[in-house]
Amino acid sequence: MKYKLILALALVIMIVIAFSPALSYITLSEGNATQQNDSPGEGTDHKTGGGDEEKEISMQKANPELGLAAGAENEHLVLYFDNTTGGIAVRDKASGKMFYSNPPTAKEDQKTSDETKQQLMSQVELVYNIKGKEGDFSLNSYSQALLLEQVSWGKIENGIRVSMTIGRAEQRLLLPKQIGKTSFEENILGKIKSERQKKQMQAFYILNPKEEMPGAVEDVYTLKTSANDRDKRVLEEIVKSTGYTYEMLEQDYEAIGYEPEKAVFPSFSMDIDYILQGNSLTVQLDAGNIVYDEDTFNLVSLSLLKYFGAGETREKGWIFLPDGSGTLIGFNNDGTKKTLLTTGKVYGDDSAVTRFERGSIKQDFRFPVFGIHRGDSTLLAIIDDGDAVADINGMMGGINHSWNTAYANFTIRNKDKFIEENAFEQAPWIIYEKKPYKGNITLKYYFLVGDDADYPGMAKAYRNYLIEKGALKKITAGDNIPFYLETLGSIDMIVRKLGLPISTQVPITTFEQAEGMINRLSQRGVDNIKLRYKAWYNGGYYYTAPSKMKVEKVIGGAGGLSELSKKAQAMGAEVYPDVDFVHVPSSSMFDGFSPRKDSIRNLFQKTAFYAELDPVEQAYMNIMWCITPNRIPEYFNRFSKAYDKLNIRSFSLSTLGKSLYSDFKSNNQINRQEAKDYFVKVLKAASEKYENIISDYGNAYIYPYADHLLNLPEEDSSFLISDKQVPFIQIALHGYIPYAGQALNLANEVRPAMLKAIEYGNGAYFVLNHGEDSILKAAGVYNQQGSMNFSYWEEEAADIYARMNEALRDVQDQAITDHKEVADQVFVTTYENGKSIIVNYSSQKASFKGVTVQPLDFAVIKD
Repeated sequence: MKYKLILALALVIMIVIAFSPALSYITLSEGNATQQNDSPGEGTDHKTGGGDEEKEISMQKANPELGLAAGAENEHLVLYFDNTTGGIAVRDKASGKMFYSNPPTAKEDQKTSDETKQQLMSQVELVYNIKGKEGDFSLNSYSQALLLEQVSWGKIENGIRVSMTIGRAEQRLLLPKQIGKTSFEENILGKIKSERQKKQMQAFYILNPKEEMPGAVEDVYTLKTSANDRDKRVLEEIVKSTGYTYEMLEQDYEAIGYEPEKAVFPSFSMDIDYILQGNSLTVQLDAGNIVYDEDTFNLVSLSLLKYFGAGETREKGWIFLPDGSGTLIGFNNDGTKKTLLTTGKVYGDDSAVTRFERGSIKQDFRFPVFGIHRGDSTLLAIIDDGDAVADINGMMGGINHSWNTAYANFTIRNKDKFIEENAFEQAPWIIYEKKPYKGNITLKYYFLVGDDADYPGMAKAYRNYLIEKGALKKITAGDNIPFYLETLGSIDMIVRKLGLPISTQVPITTFEQAEGMINRLSQRGVDNIKLRYKAWYNGGYYYTAPSKMKVEKVIGGAGGLSELSKKAQAMGAEVYPDVDFVHVPSSSMFDGFSPRKDSIRNLFQKTAFYAELDPVEQAYMNIMWCITPNRIPEYFNRFSKAYDKLNIRSFSLSTLGKSLYSDFKSNNQINRQEAKDYFVKVLKAASEKYENIISDYGNAYIYPYADHLLNLPEEDSSFLISDKQVPFIQIALHGYIPYAGQALNLANEVRPAMLKAIEYGNGAYFVLNHGEDSILKAAGVYNQQGSMNFSYWEEEAADIYARMNEALRDVQDQAITDHKEVADQVFVTTYENGKSIIVNYSSQKASFKGVTVQPLDFAVIKD
């Protein structure tokens, strides 16, 4: 027993000795600048969460001489910390491919300046503003963190944490404002080796007699007030070269009784976590834990891993942006693409921020995904958190540097500008958001190689991500594809009664007429009809806020709507009354909506509006109030109580998938990420309450709750630098959420629109009214709606449905596994059951795998 005790004691002593270096580490709070003790390779301890107890992390400073250092590994990937940049690298174990956060040969780029090279070597670029001053300024993590030895890293569970301070960690200039004559001449001037630098130093100081300096025991040198910021930085470097220290500075100040004023150097401290999760890398930065002087500075925005996976112009590759259905932009190999940056806000414009004409931009970025393809590998990025405050950008190489890249930029504080009307050469008035975004910024990166490295593989990876999050579930397909029929109820217009102009509700399609439309389509073989009814409540086309529900009597009233739903069900159809919980085009005295209180405001505290850009007139139309996000759940609860009395189990929430906005009301500010949470709250409640939900356009946060999506983007914005539009989002969603693109009767040409619907796996979608188009013309909305007369389209709509149903009914629940262009204007879509559909848009016959396809037609191949 005695010997066992001795052995145990010796073991304890050996363990203590082995780990004794850790006892000398300096523990700093999260976000502060790190320090090192005197032992080589030793650093600080940081705490990491991940449970009830926090664990200490041994941190060490980045050492550019060490290169890559292994940080974490799992069965798929190896993660490295890159000492030369402060970034990371990831190796795919199966292929051996390396993916770098920064181009390894950035310093060798002959096309760029030293300043741009520093940006290429950075992981974080941020923009800040000095409160009360004009203009924004930028900092990057390479020149303002790594080169200042303000980057450290340590291992955490399944990954690494990188801590950095961007800007001056030391909030004092190592440059005396006042200093005694003896110390200045002995400790500074006397140790400057260059006579030129010595004269430069002397030129910026004035020697004041001690009699003029209260409490001084000797003459005092004072820094001239004419020294600007650049002068001070140059002088500080000279002082540093002498070996002068901050401790000596403090002693010199104390000797003459000088109290320096507070420094205002920009300094932003943050932690970035890189965590391996299966075949992906999660990168997370908590914006709420970025430490800086918030009394002096506004942190405006930051970009994260701007050059991760960037491709050189000499390489073969492209970048992917979520523009519309998706677009590919080839690397700028020949230098012909002159547009440096292509950008889009995730989920479209923010109505609370002033908008200006957008030029060629037509489509919004509806899903938070981007990627870079190089050779036979692709880096796919998904914004997992912070998506609603993000922009996605594509940057062309060959203009400022040689690298083509795609990345996300996150708005921490919105800003807006205002120019007084008729002002002459007046600078705009700029205002910043008072409440910064303090949520998480999280990106997930997937490393695709071989056959999965093309855009169908990217879409498949996004689909799997959505499935893992519970956002997608396989559908149970009916016998036939959906036929989406949308119709309008009533509209307010001026009519003459007894010779006097009177505003009154005029029916466009009554409930009884809608029943007749369903019946006539059914007799023509159209099945699985989903009728979306718009303009049926609270004033019809120009409806008031959904604080209550009043079904318009002119189209049949509440009883008529309930009866329509019952009769539709008997015919195998469903009715989806559409309610707008987002926009309000009209207001009345007792509608429960106050534009001043219940709508959103911009940063200037003026009421903000939703509007759509007319691409022809380059002017905004359909101007409406936007309901402040925190009122939307209340409106939904109140409206749904009345709606439930109709006994209709389906609901259309078109605008909740289309628009997302902030509210900058000074007493109740709501950022876009918070607004998204309010929207999701309503969507979740609706999906739990009703059997089926239809929405529009498909902002990604709606995927877990929508049973059908209409107006899903089918094309990109046709940017001049874009090379190919692709059905990325259709590949991701097919078999999980039934969808349709633009209404076929509103297309410029019906035949190509039908073929695209077949190529993309759409349902058939028509916007048709029983009433004549002349009613819409008289009401002044015909140009917005197009030709929609049911009697005109009835036969053709049934024929188009029959053709589409023939092609697609047996793949409704099948995922798209491949999509490619096999010849000029000839595309093939392949499904998981082996079926392929060839679509030929050209004016010539085409063949694929022995199957001939006529011009402007399609054909089916079954394995």
